[in-house]
Amino acid sequence: MTHSIVSLSTAKTAAPLRPAYWAQALGTLCGRLHVDAFGAGTIDGHIDYATIWRLRLCQIEVSQHRVAHPATWTELGGDRVIKVLFQTYGTSIFEQDGRRLVITPGDCLVYDVARPHLITSPALTRHHVVIIPRALMEQRGVPLDQFHAQQVSAREGAGRLAHNFVTSVFSEAPALPPCCEQQVAETLLELVLLPFFSEARFHQSGRSALTFRIKAFIQENLSDPELSIEQLSAALDRTKRYLHMSFADEGTTITGYIWQRRLEKCLEELEFGPRSGKTLTDIAFSWGFSSSSHFTHLFKKRYGLPPSAVQRQASHQSMRFDPARVAGASHVTGVSSVDPKDDPLSAA
Repeated sequence: MTHSIVSLSTAKTAAPLRPAYWAQALGTLCGRLHVDAFGAGTIDGHIDYATIWRLRLCQIEVSQHRVAHPATWTELGGDRVIKVLFQTYGTSIFEQDGRRLVITPGDCLVYDVARPHLITSPALTRHHVVIIPRALMEQRGVPLDQFHAQQVSAREGAGRLAHNFVTSVFSEAPALPPCCEQQVAETLLELVLLPFFSEARFHQSGRSALTFRIKAFIQENLSDPELSIEQLSAALDRTKRYLHMSFADEGTTITGYIWQRRLEKCLEELEFGPRSGKTLTDIAFSWGFSSSSHFTHLFKKRYGLPPSAVQRQASHQSMRFDPARVAGASHVTGVSSVDPKDDPLSAA
């Protein structure tokens, strides 16, 4: 599979119909918009775009025109998008929320396309565009409820780096193998957003939000013996590498966290002793273990006693098992992580 470049052009459309065609072309990429020639006889425009994972990368050239999303329109379905625009030629005047921004070559603009806005281009303009589903921004903790259009420079620093990466990915799109598509898109997304959100704020909020979602998914699926990093990656729409990076501050791996949570749940049940009516195997299998020996090995390594001893102790003493009181248990007060070599999922 290759990521071919798709072209949309007014060249073969009759002059009176070109504004409507251009509105339809833009609508294909970012939702319903109104277009007019802004006093010119017609519109001459050309769009080349490629789809990389869930992002759209575009190169657009268009003559004098005006584009609007009126306040009277109601968005009907579809995935709302955020648009990042790198101006390379000409001038565009952007208006939204009572603000007026003049965009010239070297400027970069980010805005919510579904919110009412007006863009006027009094002459020929060219720009490179990244179209981002709003959901991807929200998943990374970017606060969109109070989001307003922002303008930054792409002439140097992070802005220039982001623009260079966008143009490189676009040019290499036809040769990009599917196996690295999502990773490239996520790298591009972080670079493109970096000029608009402080690095610390963006990464902290994004990682925090994703870590919460990882833990919530694990909790909901803890009893599933097939729970794995691959399942998480598919469910949360993230690469395994990105998930591991987001979990880096937790002091354990994602797979290690899964087994720790399972052991904690097993411990809770063992503390009820025979009152639960479950055997050790029942308890282990009910929390995602598929091997009694594996369960016993990890449990003893973590708590210093085999699960059978904990169950007997809880039954005789009618009290919660306290790992810190177990004689011979090493470093149990600071509960140890599951060692990757003991984890059959560690290769994930």
